[in-house]
Amino acid sequence: MSIFAGARKSDLKILAEELGQTVNDSHKLKDLKRIILASKEYDEESAKEWMNTIINERKEREVIAEQKRQEEIAERRRQDEIQIAEQKRQLDTRNGSERMKWNFSCKKYALKQKVGL
Repeated sequence: MSIFAGARKSDLKILAEELGQTVNDSHKLKDLKRIILASKEYDEESAKEWMNTIINERKEREVIAEQKRQEEIAERRRQDEIQIAEQKRQLDTRNGSERMKWNFSCKKYALKQKVGL
């Protein structure tokens, strides 16, 4: 199995830099592999361990970033629910006071009807 299995370009750049090579963004994946394999510091076992560590650290960062993103989404939803509940409460309060005014006027009318005023 290749030591590069599951590696991304960013992982290979980190490994190449760990091996003392100078790389930049213009290098392609196959160029990075070639640079790593041609490095004087290259040792297959060490490189494999470094690569696994680099990949695992990247995956851990991705998981943490995804968790943070999910927490932000959940927080936005909670804020939206709070805002909707507040708007509903304000609307119910306003409608309730209008209903009360209407009920009072109905009672006056009904009272006038019964008394015959």
